Amino acid sequence: MPYVPRPPDTVKCAHCKKPFERRHASRKYCSNSCNVLASYERTGYRGEPRATRADLERTVAQLMALVNVKPALVATGKPAAKAAAKAPTKKPAAKAAVKRAPKAAKPATKPAKKVAPPAAKPVLTKAMVKAAKNQFKEATHAMRADKAAERATKAKKPASRTIML
Repeated sequence: MPYVPRPPDTVKCAHCKKPFERRHASRKYCSNSCNVLASYERTGYRGEPRATRADLERTVAQLMALVNVKPALVATGKPAAKAAAKAPTKKPAAKAAVKRAPKAAKPATKPAKKVAPPAAKPVLTKAMVKAAKNQFKEATHAMRADKAAERATKAKKPASRTIML
């Protein structure tokens, strides 16, 4: 006997309530994405927390405060005494008042543009970045555990499993 496909049956999606044609009697959702979203609603899944640049900068700033890194060292990458020694100073007024005789005229050329040096970036060691990442991992792990416990209390179920990183 040859295979005869089942005629399509029109039903409503259990998640989005849109009508769709199903080929199998057990199909409840119009698409895989509706199936996944319905699963998220049943379990209370909110998605993984993402680390933002602001979070990482805040963590690095906290680490620098713990280590007592001085602002001059962060801005220039050099100790404060060396940074102060390299700072430009004004010429004394007596030398500025002395005028020299004008030199012979040169052909007109465009003056060279002065380019400002790039802004100094904070100096971060590999150890500081690694410590910041570990601290952020611990914080997100604790946050996930708190959310899991909160969901368990809402559903009136004991928290039976722990979330691993």
